[in-house]
Amino acid sequence: MQDTTLYLTDIFQVVEPYLKVILVIVVAFFVISLIKRIVRRFLDVTCLPLDVRNILRRIVVYVLWLFVLMYVSIALRLEEIFMPLIGASVLVGAAVALAVKDALSDAVAGIFLLLDRHFNIGDEIETMNRRGEIIDVTLRKTRLKTGDGTIVVLPNGKIDSSGWILHKEKT
Repeated sequence: MQDTTLYLTDIFQVVEPYLKVILVIVVAFFVISLIKRIVRRFLDVTCLPLDVRNILRRIVVYVLWLFVLMYVSIALRLEEIFMPLIGASVLVGAAVALAVKDALSDAVAGIFLLLDRHFNIGDEIETMNRRGEIIDVTLRKTRLKTGDGTIVVLPNGKIDSSGWILHKEKT
């Protein structure tokens, strides 16, 4: 009888970390879903553009899942495997960031242009030897309609670095 009790205790000690991990993942799924809804409601009342709100919401969710993944790796004693993977993923992330640095530059500049609100749709600006009415500002690109009706698409990173002149504001 005592051998059976010891055997069940041994099994429970082996299975216990896995049960905790399953419980943490289930609870994390519901908690992160709730936090995602709260963040969405909070961001919906801000004046941020839709694409900026989506990026911020995704960042919050990814960071929370990263914490869950770190807990799981520690609970299952997988740090020795997980830490080199994190190091490798940092290197891959740096390589990808270097590969898409212009797109990232445009996106960051777009966030600042959208948040600062130096110009709005309908304003006439001059930038990068182009003059026209702003018809659209997105996270990466700004579209101008020139005097002859041509639509010019300019990257936000270049607009931000070269500067602009606001000629008139339409009301």
